[in-house]
Amino acid sequence: MDKLFITHYYFPGTDPWKNIMNLPEMEAFRVAAELAAAHPDTTSFYRFADFSNYYPNRKKADEYVREAFIRLGGKPRLLHPYSFTLAESEYLREWFDSNDRITLDLSDIPDDQVSFTLGDSCAMIIHGLEPAVLTKEMLLEAISACGGSVGAFQQKSLGKYPYIEVQLWDRV
Repeated sequence: MDKLFITHYYFPGTDPWKNIMNLPEMEAFRVAAELAAAHPDTTSFYRFADFSNYYPNRKKADEYVREAFIRLGGKPRLLHPYSFTLAESEYLREWFDSNDRITLDLSDIPDDQVSFTLGDSCAMIIHGLEPAVLTKEMLLEAISACGGSVGAFQQKSLGKYPYIEVQLWDRV
């Protein structure tokens, strides 16, 4: 099987271990407005320019994935996860317009602290879809069924979605 790792892309100069969703709501809206104003031409900050729409959808997506993960045996320590992608994503690298990233070996992450969705969970919620939530064991079985190739699994499973989203439910 391919060596599995997860990647978190972030905009240069920002702290990748800060999640705006973990702030109190009023503070989150204040920070979002500051970030949108400071980066008006940066794709990854557009979500903050439209935070009144993004915030409730992101909150709903996080709650949906968290509850589904708990039903599958997960024990998330956070209410809102850190978002990663399985392997790498040129789409997200371009979206953040940066090569700044955190890369973690999936084998180092406790099974009960990581979940996966086939595509962006928030985008799916916005489009009225329920994300399929996978545990690490479910993901590994699905990749094994594709000859152990992450690329083959992604090609078979993603359809119109550009990446597999990874929810990290604790800072490792």
